[in-house]
Amino acid sequence: MTEHAIPYYWSSVDWPRFVEDYPPPPAFTGAMASLSDEGLRELQDQRFRERVREAWNVPFYNDRWRAAGLEPGDVRGLDDIAKIPTFTSGDLKQSIEDEPPFGSHQNFALKAMASPLKIQSSGGTSGLPRPTLFDPVAWEAQAVQFARAFHAQGGRVGDILQITLTNSLANTAWCSSTAAMNWCGMVPLTTGSGVVTPSKRQLELAREWGTAGWVAFGEYLKILAETAVREGVDLQKDLRTKFVHTYLGVDVEGHLRKLLSDAWGCKVFDNYGTHEVGLVGFECRSHDGLHVNDDTAVLEIADRGTGDVVGAGEPGNLVVTSLHRSVPPIIRYDLKDLMRVSAREACGCGLRTTKLSGFLGRSDEMVKLRATSVYPRSAQDVIQGDARTTGEFLCIVETVGQGLASRERMRVQIETRGGQESAIRADMVKKLHTAFGVAVDVEIVPSGSLASRTGLGGEGKVKRLLDLR
Repeated sequence: MTEHAIPYYWSSVDWPRFVEDYPPPPAFTGAMASLSDEGLRELQDQRFRERVREAWNVPFYNDRWRAAGLEPGDVRGLDDIAKIPTFTSGDLKQSIEDEPPFGSHQNFALKAMASPLKIQSSGGTSGLPRPTLFDPVAWEAQAVQFARAFHAQGGRVGDILQITLTNSLANTAWCSSTAAMNWCGMVPLTTGSGVVTPSKRQLELAREWGTAGWVAFGEYLKILAETAVREGVDLQKDLRTKFVHTYLGVDVEGHLRKLLSDAWGCKVFDNYGTHEVGLVGFECRSHDGLHVNDDTAVLEIADRGTGDVVGAGEPGNLVVTSLHRSVPPIIRYDLKDLMRVSAREACGCGLRTTKLSGFLGRSDEMVKLRATSVYPRSAQDVIQGDARTTGEFLCIVETVGQGLASRERMRVQIETRGGQESAIRADMVKKLHTAFGVAVDVEIVPSGSLASRTGLGGEGKVKRLLDLR
């Protein structure tokens, strides 16, 4: 085995240059405001060309790009980005299966050990999770993304940030704690999820230690609010919460945001990120779309059917190219998340960035029912908007009948707070028909009964689709 020199973290990066390249708060606001559209395009183009040059030396990209008829030099800049084929998480999984342990897109980094590396993972609902390697630039750049969000949402030096996601294989908690301590002067309180620190204790710590900001999924914020009611804690009087940093999911009508804002008595900020490229977009106090970290990512929206790039404001699959990642490069990654992107514009908060819509659903969760495309997560808006429900639901797709009489159906199980089951079911049948564009069955279930299948209260994102076909 080759003996490598120890790649010390402190000397692995030119830190003054890093801060200049990826300005943390508060410098980020001024940097984006003063950068012209032409200047941003030039910056993105320069970083894109560097990532493409590196990617030609990575087997995953070299093989895919040559198979698509490309040769080095064919992609000269962002104007040629559409020549490059997209890839999906399925392609990464196949790469790992073909060339374990980390795949042809990143094995090179472990062999070279030219810099410190960390393993984080995404997925893992069946089989092993999908690993991703992080070098110091990838690690700290993604922390800077989060620091920018916290600052834009009201976090200030000395504020305690309670992070209710566990520092584990998933990296949101790590990014949040690194951002707080390294890049914006906040004090991270890493309580982890309710599995690690019970919800009652979470509230006790927040009250005693003066939590100012929370990082939590919307579903867990609801659990904390319900726990507060049971324990006699007044979230608005007993706590000192200034802001909540969360991920609202499909909340087009704002039902979940209003529910959380009313309960916590503070501003609730939506955000969007993904494991491999970090926090792509974050809300500011203007609540006018999500600011894109334009110096770290180039976004495209692709038509769900043809894969062609669509114009500003049109919905489609979000395709991301990371401008800061070399280990591994991430170039034209089709995330299968339905979003909209708008042109760069000035915002009341002082930032001038591209704007991203809230989350609209996932293409890979799309279910065909009677020739209609149904996105299960779009039920969230309808169900969260009905105070008679807990807001929790699970869409179950199954085949019923046999032979020529067989058909696929979707059953939507909805938790209620008790009572009015018949009326709730009748209302939900009508509203979900409108939301989905096709009739579905509705089953009313008791409060708390879905947690074992959705994962509510545990680690990671809550599941909304169970495919039994």
